[in-house]
Parts: sequence; C-alpha cells; structure tokens
Amino acid sequence: MLARNVVLYGFDTDGEKEYLILVDRYVHQARDLERLSATDGKIHIGGCGDAAELLSVLGYKFQGLCGHRNTALVTGNAERAFLTIDSGFPLTALEQALQKNGPFTYSFPATRVPIIFTEKEWLAAAGSKRKTDNTLLELLLHNHEADRLYAAMAKYDLETRLSLNQSPGLKKLMSVATVIDLYGSQIRVESGRVIVPGDNDKAWEDLIGESPRAPGPFVAKLLTRDSGWLAAYFDVLARLNHAQQEHLTEGNRLKRFYEVYRAPVAYVGATKGIFPRNGDLFILLTSLKWKADGDFAIPGDVFVWEEILSQMAKFRQMRSWLGRSHDWNTSGRLLETLIASSNLQSDTGPVQVFLLLNAMNSLRPPERQLSGETDKLVARRFAQFHHWFAIFAEFPGLDDSAIAQFVDASDRIDSIPNLALRSNALGAFQADIGIWQILARQGQIPLDKLNSSWHEVVQPFIGSRSSVQLFEAAQSSLQGALQAASGNRNLSQDEIIDLLAGPVHDDHDSQRVHQEMAERLRSVLDDQRLVSLDTLFGLYDGMTEMARGSATGNALLPLAENLREFEMPRPIFTGNEKSAWAPVVYTSRHAELQVRTDLTKILKTSVTPSQIEAGRGQLTPFLRDTLVGLNYAYYEPPGAEVLHNNPLFVRSHDFSSISVQGTVEIWGVPRLIGIGATAGGGAYLLGSLADLPYALASAEEDFIVPKNIQALIWKDIVPDLLVSATLPRWWNVSQNELHLAAMYQRAGEELLNAAAGNADLREKVIAILADRMMPGQVEKTAKALMGPEGAAIVIGQTPPADVFYLAMEFRRRYPNPASMAGPVGRELDELAQKYPSEAGMERLSADFGVPHPGLMITASSALLNIKSISTFGGDAGRLFAESWDSNNLYWARLADEMGYTPAELNLLVPELTRNMVANIFASNIDDSPALLRAMQQTGDEFRKGKITLQAVTTFQH
Repeated sequence: MLARNVVLYGFDTDGEKEYLILVDRYVHQARDLERLSATDGKIHIGGCGDAAELLSVLGYKFQGLCGHRNTALVTGNAERAFLTIDSGFPLTALEQALQKNGPFTYSFPATRVPIIFTEKEWLAAAGSKRKTDNTLLELLLHNHEADRLYAAMAKYDLETRLSLNQSPGLKKLMSVATVIDLYGSQIRVESGRVIVPGDNDKAWEDLIGESPRAPGPFVAKLLTRDSGWLAAYFDVLARLNHAQQEHLTEGNRLKRFYEVYRAPVAYVGATKGIFPRNGDLFILLTSLKWKADGDFAIPGDVFVWEEILSQMAKFRQMRSWLGRSHDWNTSGRLLETLIASSNLQSDTGPVQVFLLLNAMNSLRPPERQLSGETDKLVARRFAQFHHWFAIFAEFPGLDDSAIAQFVDASDRIDSIPNLALRSNALGAFQADIGIWQILARQGQIPLDKLNSSWHEVVQPFIGSRSSVQLFEAAQSSLQGALQAASGNRNLSQDEIIDLLAGPVHDDHDSQRVHQEMAERLRSVLDDQRLVSLDTLFGLYDGMTEMARGSATGNALLPLAENLREFEMPRPIFTGNEKSAWAPVVYTSRHAELQVRTDLTKILKTSVTPSQIEAGRGQLTPFLRDTLVGLNYAYYEPPGAEVLHNNPLFVRSHDFSSISVQGTVEIWGVPRLIGIGATAGGGAYLLGSLADLPYALASAEEDFIVPKNIQALIWKDIVPDLLVSATLPRWWNVSQNELHLAAMYQRAGEELLNAAAGNADLREKVIAILADRMMPGQVEKTAKALMGPEGAAIVIGQTPPADVFYLAMEFRRRYPNPASMAGPVGRELDELAQKYPSEAGMERLSADFGVPHPGLMITASSALLNIKSISTFGGDAGRLFAESWDSNNLYWARLADEMGYTPAELNLLVPELTRNMVANIFASNIDDSPALLRAMQQTGDEFRKGKITLQAVTTFQH
C-alpha cells in the first residue's frame, strides 16, 4: 500500500510532493516515539521530571511550571505539533497528567510486517546513493523506481514472483520498474512457463523472439522492448476473454497488429505519466465482434469506412497517421487502422467513431442496420454530437430518419442568431428529449411507438425562430412524449410528475414507492422555485385568447403573480468587484431577466397584439427551466444538497457557453463551473444535458460526509456509484428475478464452500474465477480453498458480481443438475427450469447491472464479464469505476433476504449507496477491496436496522 501510494502521490517532475514529505515526517516521529517505548511496547512517563524528551518529539513545550493546575502545553515545533494532533495522539490526557505531576502511559508497540523477498535484496537491487536509504522503508520513501517495482511485485502470485526474482532479477527489473508497474500486472508464470494470451506460444515467440517456456528472457524482452509499448500490448490482450484472445492471436495477426499499434508512437514512450496509456486499445478490442468465418464484424461496410477514414485523414490531428494510406477496402486493413488509431490519444478519432457505430448497430437486426449514409452522417458529426448519438445505441428502435431529424433540428437551433433565444431553444429541446428518454427507458413508451414518438418530440423544434414559436415547440414536443406514454397529450404537472415517477402497479408496495418517488420530484421543483407547467400553459393560452379579443386579463392575474415568487439573492459584490475577483465566471443573465418579468402590466392595461405577443414570448425562459428542472429532479442523487439549497442551480445552467470566455461546449457533457468563486454567483452546470446524472452526482459527491478519519472519497469512482443508484429503475423487475439474483449469489458461495473439500470441483471453480480475477488473486483464492476454514475468507473477499458469475458460468459449462454443489444450487436449477426467461444472464444483467458508458457507449445497465481494471489515463479514466458492478446485485440480495419487493429497490438502492460511499475507507484510487468492505459494512448496518429510509411523505390508502 505504501509503495503504491508513493507512486501515485509522492513525486512529480519537480521532485517529492507534499504527501511524501508528510509521510516521511510521520515515519521519523514514529521512530522517535518507538525509541521512548519500553520493552512492553508502552511509553511510560513518571511525571514532570522525565517528560521533556517526549514533549520534544511531540513538538510541544510547557507554558508555565509543570505540576501546576494552570500548566498548559503549547506549540514548540509547528511541524511536529501538526503530526501529533493529526495522528490522534492523546495530548489532552498528557497535559492533564503533567498538571498533577502524575504518571502517563501510552501504548505504542512496534509492528512487524511481512515483506516481499529480503531487505538486503531490495537495497542491492536499487543501488541507491543516498546514505540514509539503509532500510527498505527509507528506500520506498525516496526511490520512485523501487516503489513501482515493489507495488508491481505485490500483485503477483508466489511462483511468478520467485521466477522473476531469479530471472531477470530485481536489479534488471528495477531499470524497467515503470513499465512493469503500468503494464506488468497480467504476467503469470505457471509450471515454468509464461501464460500468454490465446495460449499461442508460437505466435508470441515470433513476436518477442523468446519462448514463453523461458520466463526470464521472455519477460526481459517483453518489458524492455519499444519503450514499454510491447508490454502495454501484452497487458491489454491478457485482460480479454479467451475467445477474443484466440481471434487476435490467430495466424500472423498478433505480430501484424502490434506493428501497427506501435507505429504512431514509435518515438514516444509508453511510460509517460502515472497511469497506463493503453485504455483505448482495451476498449476497442473488448468491443470487437467476430463472424462465423473468423473475420471481425464491421458496422456498415468497408466502402463506407473507406470514405469515413478518407474524410478524417483531412484533419490535421489525423493526417500524420491516416494520411499515409488510403487502402481501407478490407476488414483486416480497417482493423489495423483502428488499432493504430487507438494510440493517437484522441477523443474524436476513428476508434471512437467505430465504437459508437458498433454500439448503434449491435442490437439492430440485419434488416434494420443503419444505412451507409447514416453511418457517414454520424462519423461526420461525431465531434459535435457523439454524446447525444448514444441515445440511438440505447434505443435501436429509432431508425435512420430519427438520426437525420435530430441533426437537422440541432443545426436549426445552432443557427438561431439571438443568443438568449438560442440558449432557451437548446435547453428546451434537450429537456424534452430527456423526458422522452426517461419514459422510453421505463418502458412507458411502447417499443412500436419509439420511432414515431421521437419524431413528434423533435419535429416541432425545426423552424422555431421566435420566443413564441419556441414556447409552442417545447409544449408540442412535451405533448408528443406524453401522448406516446399515457395516451393523453394534455396532462397537468402533477400527472406528468406521476408519469415520470414510474409505471403504476396494483400492489400496495409499488403504489407507496411510486408516491414517494413523485414527492421527491416535486420537492426538487419546489426548492428550485420553478414555475408550474399548469401556470405557464394557462397563462399562454389565456394571453392567446386576449390577442383574439377575449377579456381574460383579470382572470390571469393570479397566474402572472406566480412568476414573481422567485427572487434573486441580494448581491454581495458590485459589478466592479465581480470583474476584479471573478474575471471568468459571470452571473446568469437568464435568471436576472426572469426576475424582471412582470406580465401583470400587460394583463391590467389595454395593449396591442404585438405587446401580447411579446408577453407570451417572455414565458419561454420559464418553460425551459421547468422542463430542465424535471430532468434534474428525476436524476437527483441520494442525499442531494445543491438541488435543495441553491434555488439558482437549474436556472443558471449555461446551455450556450456564454458565461465562460473561450469555451464552446454546447453539445458536450455538462461540467460544474464556479466552485469557490464567491463573486461569480454560485456553482452551476455548463454544457448540454448529456450525461446529466453523472454531472449531478459530481456536483453532490462532496456533500457526503465520510464516516472514517482520512477516508479517501475520490472523484472518479463516487459519481459512477451514485449514477448506478439513480439511473437504473426497477419497476419492471419481477419477484422471481429478484430472488434469482440472490440465488445465483448464494449458489456461487455454495460452490466456493464445496470446492474447499473437493479437488476436482476446486479446479473447475478456479478456472471460472480466473476470467474475473487478477493472477495474484487467483493464486490466493486457490490456496485458501485448500482447506475448509479458507472458504469463509474467500467468500468474504469475493465481490458479489464474481460469485454471481461463478454460479451462472458453472451452470453453463456443466449443465448437469447433479454437478451443482448443494441444495442452493439444486434449488436454483429448479427455478431456472421453471422460469427460463427470467433466469438468463441477459435478463438479470439488464435488471441488476450498472451503466457502462465507456465500454458500452449507452446508459443501459449490464453486467460485464471483465476483470477488475486499474485506473487508466485519458478518456478511459472511468473504466475502473465501470468494472465495479457488484452494488446492485448485492442490494438485490439484501432486499430478497429481508422481504422487500423489486419496486422498493427504487428507494433502497439510492439510500444504501449513499451510506456505502460514506463508509468507504480506501488507501488509493483503485482500491476495489475498500469498495467491497464499504458495501458489506452497509449491508450489515441495514440488516441491523441502523439504516432506515427517510420518507418525504406518508402513503395514504
């Protein structure tokens, strides 16, 4: 752990960072305290006479005479005093003892920890020139290469570790410590042979020049060649499932693909930075699908791709590689180009386009694949709309015309010259699509109406060039979605909220949960002070009647007064102060204009039709905000604070990127702006509504208070955990599916228990778990299962997704019911035979998986059969979070054990996830065991009744 953290936080280009400086100070103070400890491991102070040395170590001194009532301890050495307080030393107890000139005892025993190899071997391998590096601890505190190599060695099983120590040896490995740390975790030596991807020893020998049966020379070549790129290539292939490995190592593919992978970075090392740089290659190869003839499946055809790549080659950032060749007319050449492009470090390159088109076509039947023209349209507009094109991957019922219509409407909106009108159009358009997406995802829009309803939602925005036209477009678009979901275009706001809250079922529990979900939506809208849709539509219709000569002005006055209920907070800075102290972030003019809106003047006096027209147009910003607010409310993270305490949050959303100079992110994912800029008017989101759940989770994560001292709640994992609790809904999950999810986990644990006493079964179990575990973890699991007492340890350390996969895959490989380990397995088999449609992987994966936007592109939930992934650099940075997909399975098991219904998961999962986040006590940024411990701790607290659901309302029969 120490070595890993020093790698992550200890060094930068300028040398040692603050983290390492503090750790070094802690270590030296601990050593000083250890020297004061007696043989019993305790520090004994008899009184004032022998306290001086301890106080010096602690960084304190007397204020006044020791032994007097008013004696106090004050800071003598600020650095040491900080460490004393921060480490929790009982300074108050010491002070009280010395006031009485009495004894003080503090337990401070030395703790010996096991190390890999011997201290002498590490010191010799490092060859450090620092005189103080005379212990392994000192070496790890000041030698970056030693940290990397030690952290890497800690991941290996014993045979691999011993083999590498023998050859190439620690000294040679120290010279490539960065490579082995970043890309060496998948190296495994078994029975004197390196286990290579695809088990194709000949192919790897041809590539590396050494046989896998000579581990020392093979690993040495692997790590030293091509500045780490060969190791990066090996690392990715080793993480793939066996079927993918066999395809990629067939014939001369392995060598050919590596040559093109390295070509774009021939003069750049793979070890730049602290995170691996092969994430894009991993995502690409994971996504490949293969045809029966062994060729890989292409979304579209090679001729379409030849045109796509020819166009991309014209761009400067792609020209250096794509411009070298225009021969993309075979699938093999296309795959080579994609593999090479994965090393270009681009977020809008050929790989990203391929992944999107692959996802958009993967669930479409052959007769409904996207046309070549649509493929080219998506590729051409990828940089602008790729976050929005993901909708068409999630809903394959949308056809080519739906995609073309979306692009057309978006272009029309982008061309609106008036900045305020364009911003309102962007917000209303995206919010209406967001509402359609919610209703479609919840199954409330029938599959056969997905395409037609999409057209009704998008079409109204084509041609809106004024505020009045935009209001009518936004209303008509909303009505199109409502009609498809409920059969009624004209729902009240309460009815719309009830619709968004989820499908209504007949049972009492579902109705109670549905009402609670609806009240939570209303709570957000109320706290954001958003004007009701009923008020807005009523005012608009009434003013339309006024324009036709109807005397309805007085009747509309109460509705117009509702617009005035919202007020901007009193400014605490002048305009000049804002410019001086917040030169980039500016106050939202959108919200300020709403405060000035006063329709009562129009309603009370005789006005012209043009004035009424202008008044109706003033309602458009309010409508935009309420529609956007419905999206915000639906994706409210558990324990949200901002949504309930900052009434400007929704209104301040900057859709047209006007609040930050030099920023153009109209269709990009929203990011939080204005944090800590007091003069800027508060934090808000800038960008579109794409990936809104993640943006809201990112805004709210820092308001979750950790329960543990120095707990590490890191930004790359917590938002994904929160999204996995808010994006999926469980309205359409059956009680059988809930029970089956729990049974698979119990059956997996039963297999682990049985494997401890059955060598044949143990071999089968380990072979399956090897698909999900790192090599070192596989060895530990196998050793633990050698005895019955080890099974309980393994079960406690194995994530629910792994035991679920174990049971599922065991039934697939060994379908004979007699092969199942015990009564749970046999009961599972009976249930699966009785309810086959509910027991399959596809169904349960969709029910209890989590979103994988990086790996699957879409927001659909799934369980993926991949090993735990370390944190990658660049756009693959969220892959570690995506590889953790145990939460919802575990919460489902808890619900099943405690008698909850599937509908109640909609309340349980967010609350349990929020508590889990608070329980995280992690040592570094990819500490997956910490996630497991936090999840299990939360489950124990829930079982004991320490976690209860806080209802917004009480259900009425």
